[in-house]
Amino acid sequence: MRILLPAAAAATLLAAAAPARPDGTPNGLGLVERCNALMQIESDPTLALDADVRQNYGYCLGYIAGFVSGFAGRDALGIGSRFCPPADARIADFVSAIQAWLVRHPEGLEQPGAVVAVRAFQAGFPCPAEALKPQN
Repeated sequence: MRILLPAAAAATLLAAAAPARPDGTPNGLGLVERCNALMQIESDPTLALDADVRQNYGYCLGYIAGFVSGFAGRDALGIGSRFCPPADARIADFVSAIQAWLVRHPEGLEQPGAVVAVRAFQAGFPCPAEALKPQN
């Protein structure tokens, strides 16, 4: 853990200095390609030294954290778009949900990343029935 935190901090700082790729709205394939870096660094922290891995790591971390935080603040597509991760869920858990969903739904590789993320998080973190009932 001590190695991973400095590596993550360095990756975030260095990714910010790297030139950005024009992919503000990735499709499913782009999202899984970028988020593979997060899993790579978790399994081998020395990969944080590679500039491309750092950039992809920072992109994935920002995309997933922003997406999840956005849903915490509001339901973008109404109550039907909710997902219910456990309180101790990690970013890697959300990445794993996307990867698993895309394996089961390869048609998602060409869909907008936001659609892929919603569907993957709903499948990976389903809500109990009472959480999906409209509130008055």
